[in-house]
Amino acid sequence: MDAITKRTEDAKSFSFKELGDALVEFFSSLKLAIFLMITLAILSTVGTVIQQGERPEVYIKEYGENAYWWFVKLGFVDIYHTWYFSTVLVLLCINSLTCFHQRFPAIWRSIRQDKVNVTASFIQSLKRSATVDLPAERSKVTEALGVAFAERGYRVLVNKGGTETTLYATKGVMGRVAAHVAHLSVTVIVAGGLLGNILGFRDFGVCLEGETYHVPQGNFDLHVDKFWIDYYENGAVKSYNSTLTVIENGEKKATKTITVNDPLVYKGIWFYQSSYGDSWDRVEKARIVVRDKATDKVAGEAILDWRKEAELKNLGLKLQLTDFVADFGFDAKDRRVYSKTVEHENPAVKLAITEYDRQLPAPWIFYNYPDLFEIQGSKYKFELTGYLTKKFTGLQIAKDPGVIIVWIGSTLLVVGVMLSALIFHRRVWAKVVSERHGVTVYLGGTAYKGQIDFDREFQRLSEQLKTLRQSTV
Repeated sequence: MDAITKRTEDAKSFSFKELGDALVEFFSSLKLAIFLMITLAILSTVGTVIQQGERPEVYIKEYGENAYWWFVKLGFVDIYHTWYFSTVLVLLCINSLTCFHQRFPAIWRSIRQDKVNVTASFIQSLKRSATVDLPAERSKVTEALGVAFAERGYRVLVNKGGTETTLYATKGVMGRVAAHVAHLSVTVIVAGGLLGNILGFRDFGVCLEGETYHVPQGNFDLHVDKFWIDYYENGAVKSYNSTLTVIENGEKKATKTITVNDPLVYKGIWFYQSSYGDSWDRVEKARIVVRDKATDKVAGEAILDWRKEAELKNLGLKLQLTDFVADFGFDAKDRRVYSKTVEHENPAVKLAITEYDRQLPAPWIFYNYPDLFEIQGSKYKFELTGYLTKKFTGLQIAKDPGVIIVWIGSTLLVVGVMLSALIFHRRVWAKVVSERHGVTVYLGGTAYKGQIDFDREFQRLSEQLKTLRQSTV
């Protein structure tokens, strides 16, 4: 019975080991890394082609309602915060860390191991090797070799025996380590991006001058003090600017005029000047022409400021601009007026009319269709003949706590690549063996990269070693 139990336990442990080995092999495979990088590139391309975090009207106008519905379902309007994008980043981190864990410890042990005690046959088996007989003392040859290695920047270790002395010279270890640091930096960059996806956010705000908006992510308010556009002499837009003030607990904490690429930063939240445009729900001013219904002659006109009452005493009228839509639409189910798009395709204003102290039903006056509706109970007709649009400032609002980690990873990547490209790990062995005629020197070496340059250096070392024969004769 005990034997059966033991075999069962052995079988379980063996299966778990197989499972672990299979998982390590899967997560460290090059095929997985290539697949994840291609997937990440495709998703990033989608996020670049399709604007992220825009208003629904923008997507509907450009792609249509059906495409927008699919974009929302698939998460294409905010792809960098979707579960599948984060999953790709996590798998990429696991893949990189698994590869690093598998390869680097063995390489580090190999680099750090002081291989001083090697045989002459080992040195002769190296691709680059030379054997030189010298009629000289072993101590003098050893000293000369140590100086030659040191002059070339090698770190030298010496092991003296009874009849032989072994020198082990190495340099450029950092170059080999840097290559793996560069690989690890990719994980740091991806981890920073993943942290930004989980804890950060990105939003878009349409803001109007003079208005105050609450920023829930930072628990403070943002007041738009001023928005203006600078133009070139030919009428082209030069720049667009917003002066913003942060208000927290009723106190002004920061004020800054932002332009493109010069944001306001407060509590780790960045406010970028992203866009501007004509508001679709209000105007600065509107020009209303009043006609007599009976004669169709112009009886008067008024320039109305937004939601400020104006009086035409000679006509017995009081007019107030109460609402505006850029592209008139009516929802019959909810019985409400809305703007179908952000474009000024079918503009209309809602007019509050008081005629001889009698309040009339507030009609919608259309810019393109002045005679569409007749106002019952009034002796006048009202026409919208022009209006001054209210400009909005489009603010990109973002917080990315992983950006510092991304910068650290990027710095590591650049440093690692540069060190790996400029510094090459090299190892050289020299065994000086005492003989009757003097000494026999076995010289050999290896290089991780930069083979051609190392060949030249090894050749010069060999020639310098041979010159010792002439100096000792």
